[in-house]
Amino acid sequence: MSAPAEAALPITFAAGAPHLTLRRRTLPSGLDVVVHADPSSPQVAVSVWYRAGSSDERPERTGLAHLFEHLFKNSQHLPVRHYELLRAVGVSDANASTGADRTAYHEVVPADQLALALWLESDRMGYWAPCIDEARLATQQSVVRAERRQRYEDVAYGPERFAMAAALYPEGDPRRHLTIGLHEHIQAATVDDLLAWYRTWYVPANATLVIAGDVDDAACDALVDRYFGSFPASTRPPRREVAAPPPTPVRERVADRFAVLPRIHRAWPGPAIFAAGEAELDVLTAAWCAVGSGALWRRLVYDTQLAQRVSAWNSATRLGGEVHVAVDLRTGADPARVRAILDEELARGIDPAQLARVVTRREAAAIWSLTAVGRRAQLLQRFALYTGNPDGLATELATYQALTPAGIDAVRAQWLDPARAIEIETVPAATGPASAA
Repeated sequence: MSAPAEAALPITFAAGAPHLTLRRRTLPSGLDVVVHADPSSPQVAVSVWYRAGSSDERPERTGLAHLFEHLFKNSQHLPVRHYELLRAVGVSDANASTGADRTAYHEVVPADQLALALWLESDRMGYWAPCIDEARLATQQSVVRAERRQRYEDVAYGPERFAMAAALYPEGDPRRHLTIGLHEHIQAATVDDLLAWYRTWYVPANATLVIAGDVDDAACDALVDRYFGSFPASTRPPRREVAAPPPTPVRERVADRFAVLPRIHRAWPGPAIFAAGEAELDVLTAAWCAVGSGALWRRLVYDTQLAQRVSAWNSATRLGGEVHVAVDLRTGADPARVRAILDEELARGIDPAQLARVVTRREAAAIWSLTAVGRRAQLLQRFALYTGNPDGLATELATYQALTPAGIDAVRAQWLDPARAIEIETVPAATGPASAA
């Protein structure tokens, strides 16, 4: 445990790298508690991350983690949705989200409302089970299925997302059906499924509580002990592991009635988050599509004007990563020419000047993330989840600053083998029916 927060600045810099001042302790229940005090803020952020996401679901119950998030709104001593109480006291931000590796809940409230925020999170952590019934489940099943239609199915390039996931991952892999899950699995979920999920994954030992903002150490600890200290000891459950997907190349065309422009989308399996090579691929994809300076952007959007937009990104979870390049073609553009340019540029090394620009932007974004206590809470959670050290930003920035063109080129050659590429071509439905390519 570090020195008392009042004796230290909330953010310090060592060799130019930022460090968040924090205190950390583990309650007898197993709950991990991280406190980042900043007396200059009039607010306090309360964030709870549970180590449970779509990667922990059974193959016959995809979408269960996200469905549970929708139902985790009230509890035994909270008859109304918790957002109603938060709005009444001046909440500035409150939300929840589900990913592959975690389900996150947070609220940012005036500093004098810390007790309320902690009570809300404590009550649903410990007393959610009595409030679930068939009627509430049916309502949220309808809401989640409508969300799948609105955000995944009835939107441009929605079919591509499903086709890409199916091409990347075999049956049984939890990443094959996206976090939203399948309609039939969402509808088939039972109250018993949700209670089992809650009792397995929402135990204190499987959660991290982060408090960031204007807090007094002693008063904050007393409130945490009051609301979370009586929970019984718990054990963090083991998490599911899956084998890396086989390097099987795929080329497929899909028809899309919502898309206006054709798209060529390539992807490869990549390294897990914070694993060797992840930072290199993150920088490389950012360099490819940077507006005005990126190599792919210049060739396809500016020089040849074959594309309306070029996107590239690297996403990574505990189970592995994905590297993506997507090109939205202008009407009438020749897909063969686009593919040829993709082949050429994806085989080139990164320009040192472009590497420096991308790293500088990354550093700037990191500093920007420190401007609000809510963002700091999310940073602390992310590093606690994946590295075990909440104050991991300086280490991550050092990794990016140490990257070299030669190192990035080696990682590119290792992961972006053309023989392993998966390509999904989206064809606007009005252009004609899809066919195997």
